[in-house]
Amino acid sequence: MARKPLNAGFTGDVTAQTGVATKAKTAVHRAKDEAGMVAAHAVDHPAATGSAIAAVGLLGLAAGYMLGVSAAARRRWYR
Repeated sequence: MARKPLNAGFTGDVTAQTGVATKAKTAVHRAKDEAGMVAAHAVDHPAATGSAIAAVGLLGLAAGYMLGVSAAARRRWYR
């Protein structure tokens, strides 16, 4: 039985693509990969994900409260 010839050669681009569109596509592809990895981690570790979301929520609540108190203190000065 005769073997088929292996036609393995360089199949890529000879010139490097350095345009803005190419770099943007690469960035989007990497961002999608990272989002997929984060989602997979969240599925694998639901307790850690819930704890992280709760911690970030509490930090946001504390920051909002501090900004609100700061704004209220400035308003009293104008009265």
